[in-house]
Amino acid sequence: MKVLFVTVAWPQAGERNLYSDLLNEFRKNGHEVYVAHADEKIDETRSEFEKGIYVLRISTNQIRKTGKFKKALSLPLLGYRFKKNINKYYSKEKFDLIIGHTPPITLSGLMIYLKKKFNAFYYLLLKDIWPHSSVDLNIIKKNGLIYKYFRWHEKRIYNTADAIGCMSPENVSYILKNNAYLNPGKVEVCPNAIMPQKMSFTNNGIRDKYEIPSGSTLFIFSGNLSKGHGLSYYLDTIESLQNYPKAFFAIGGSGTHYDYLKQEIKRRNLGNIFFYHRLPADEFNQLLAASDVGVILLDSRYSVPQFPSRLLAYLEAGKPVLCAVNKETDIGEIVEHFGCGISTIHGDKKNLISAIKMFAEDKNFRKKCGVNAYKLLEEKYTTMIAYNIIMKNLN
Repeated sequence: MKVLFVTVAWPQAGERNLYSDLLNEFRKNGHEVYVAHADEKIDETRSEFEKGIYVLRISTNQIRKTGKFKKALSLPLLGYRFKKNINKYYSKEKFDLIIGHTPPITLSGLMIYLKKKFNAFYYLLLKDIWPHSSVDLNIIKKNGLIYKYFRWHEKRIYNTADAIGCMSPENVSYILKNNAYLNPGKVEVCPNAIMPQKMSFTNNGIRDKYEIPSGSTLFIFSGNLSKGHGLSYYLDTIESLQNYPKAFFAIGGSGTHYDYLKQEIKRRNLGNIFFYHRLPADEFNQLLAASDVGVILLDSRYSVPQFPSRLLAYLEAGKPVLCAVNKETDIGEIVEHFGCGISTIHGDKKNLISAIKMFAEDKNFRKKCGVNAYKLLEEKYTTMIAYNIIMKNLN
């Protein structure tokens, strides 16, 4: 079987993410895998063969981790660039399965075209629920023209998909509740998934390098630094713990709120934070291995059940998880149900501080949660599980 994966988030050579892991699972199971990827970091489109997968890197304007106006200018051209280059480089191929993901939802026209051109089964991986998440954060206005434009794309891409894989049970419930026209039989849980790789937990010297106190419990929050995480609340909490030496915090990544965080940390004179820009993969893995607790943040204003993929990195590293999330998501419930950590409601500073202190003062509790974290990954979030869910639709 030939598989075409359409994405804006394929990793650079030598790196990995949940998409490359999933498509490698297809390759391992004997399928021919082709990727069409919108690449912001190259000047010219190129086709490559990377570790058994055909990868078409399509030169495009910046569409990820950028301001809404720059993104708005780039998105309308994206489908055209995909169509043009897929026709040029993959014109002689016959695909049986097309996999795409959200965001973006504005590729609905492209997916209609590709599904018809190849007469292929189209599986949609729902990784963000647009445009509703942006309405929650007041980025766009409910029922305004921009909202209606994105909502039209959302309905069109849901209708086009033969099956829709959601990240969690609450995701499924939300989609069906807000899209009554959908056949419930085509909406299912297909979780974020990776190929687990055991990490080394030896002392790698990264704490000394960045002057992180050796005796403190290190809480790490890393990834896309955006409005959706409610980062001001997290800084408020950290500021309240300035004189609590048992806890130290690492925050980093890239995104629209990177500059805001940098300025706020300086303005507040927070000495209990190691703040960094995006680190090379090897160095980030060293920092993660040297950390004690992984942090998940979701703004309390969200009415949608987001499910950050960063959770998988923490589970893979065998780290306890601390959640400060909105009431509508089930990520915190899952973490607590499987004994991986503690969940609090985003905005409840008292309970978040209490959870931080519990982690910092109880090493045995951290160790137990860490063991359970890796077990949860193996039981629920491996690419083999996601692969089998997708394939049963074709069989």
